[in-house]
Amino acid sequence: MADDMKKAEEAVQTQTGQVDFEDLNLTEDQIRIRKLELEINKERDAIILANPNKLPVAVWFIIPNELGERFCFYGITPILKNFFKYQLGYNIAADANALKDIFMGLCYFTPILGAIISDSYLDKFKTIVSLSSIYILGLIVLTITSWPTVMGVATTQLSRVGPLLGLLMIAIGTGGIKPCVSAHGGDQFLSVQTYGLQAFYNYFYMSINVGALISSTISPMIAQTEYFPWPLANNQTLTEYFAPRGLKAPLGNGYPYSFLMLTCFMIGAMGIFVAGFKTYRVVPPAGRFILFDHIKTGITYAGFRMKMKREDAYKATADIHTEGMVVEMLDLIKVIGAIWPAPIFWMVFGQNSGPWQDMGEQMVVPFGGSQKSFFGTETLNNFWNPFFICVMAPILANYVYPVIDKRFGVRAFGLQQRIVVGQVLAALSFVVSALLQRWVNSTCAAGEEKDSCAGTVSILWLILLYVIITLGECFFSISGLNFTYTEVGKRTKSSCAALWLLTSGIGSFMSSAFLTATMSADQNAVAAGTKKYSEITWNRENFLWLLAGCCLASAVVQFIIARNYVPKAFRETAKF
Repeated sequence: MADDMKKAEEAVQTQTGQVDFEDLNLTEDQIRIRKLELEINKERDAIILANPNKLPVAVWFIIPNELGERFCFYGITPILKNFFKYQLGYNIAADANALKDIFMGLCYFTPILGAIISDSYLDKFKTIVSLSSIYILGLIVLTITSWPTVMGVATTQLSRVGPLLGLLMIAIGTGGIKPCVSAHGGDQFLSVQTYGLQAFYNYFYMSINVGALISSTISPMIAQTEYFPWPLANNQTLTEYFAPRGLKAPLGNGYPYSFLMLTCFMIGAMGIFVAGFKTYRVVPPAGRFILFDHIKTGITYAGFRMKMKREDAYKATADIHTEGMVVEMLDLIKVIGAIWPAPIFWMVFGQNSGPWQDMGEQMVVPFGGSQKSFFGTETLNNFWNPFFICVMAPILANYVYPVIDKRFGVRAFGLQQRIVVGQVLAALSFVVSALLQRWVNSTCAAGEEKDSCAGTVSILWLILLYVIITLGECFFSISGLNFTYTEVGKRTKSSCAALWLLTSGIGSFMSSAFLTATMSADQNAVAAGTKKYSEITWNRENFLWLLAGCCLASAVVQFIIARNYVPKAFRETAKF
């Protein structure tokens, strides 16, 4: 076992192509944490080293957990807009979309909370279990308070307080564990397992989309079933009841049953994760607020940098805060500088479940089906994205990227370059969607209002949009997740993963603001009778053109960043 311990220490300490912090001057506390990590994981590391080409057993508890959790999250999102519209009374389509975007934004802001807890105070396992409990409690609250017969009210007269409180708890729970799960999975690998780590992130991202693929099909089907009586007057139809509210007749009211199903899956996912406890490698937390330490280090470095060259500023800051802390801080700053345009991509990407879904309601369902069928807009708009990811991601990882690396070198089409291509493809998908919206409106009967009329274009054309944007997501999102893990130090991996997720949250809030300032304002003016539809500026087609332009501009900025960014593995020194 002594030989195994020595090998484990060497494996942990060896960083291929990078400078390890063991080679730098560390504080006594930092050395203590490093030694504690080796001591805690010595048996687990020995097992891993016995067969380093095999994926650690722990990942088979982490991946199913991620699949189950994402099953829950992506089971909520496709039905949330109509839940707001038909159950909670947010009648204006853009308002329901904006509220959905706020929920999505919260889900991607709260990762900062999870990262702070896991990196600074609790380890990742304890953080995941604690915040998963809040997640499950939120699902229970949402399920109960959306159940009309339990609440003793009609199905369209639910109080907003309970469901919104449940969604807030879900946002805290799901967001809080997101950076911890991906970073916890990365922690299961030693530095000699570079290709194993890449394979893990490929499987990890596929598990997200397998869960999304299944739940985004099943959850809308349940929600579109009528389980509760509508509060209709004698001989009143659903169309007559909802028309004064500016809504089409709903497909069903089975939202509580969908939420109940998702609650059960989340409980199962947490059970699987806890069952793998003895197989996990554990990286101890710092015991204090790490980001505060990095902020102090950054302020010190900035102060010296104003008075001296960067090499001298580096040495002066290292004398105060240790060289390891300075390298961590500089790595984190470099990553932030490389990913800051990402919110634009997520702002644009999020519209596939809003305006694209609204456009699908105008289109013709093939094979004699209705909007309740598999090709209805709710199912269609939430099925093809995860489906194509499950198809495209392994092809890119196992065939396309290796061939490009072998032929042109690993730096020719690295992670930053892939992120740029993803943004260009997203912009292209919205150019096509704007043209498709124009085509749909052109087929409406004379006198009908655009964006709400019934066109004659097949809804199958939406699949083309998902082919393009999903390919863009594979380039952008998987590469970004890998980038933020590999380009920073060990103690800030959860924090950096949270920053990547934060870009998605910022994008969701930007999307909500865009909708409120453009489409929502115009739609409310039409509803109030102060404008005719033909007089508004932000119809759906113009809004889609705006998104395409924003994403293309972001791609140009990202291209400039990629041209100047040197990956950590290829820097001459760890410092600059």
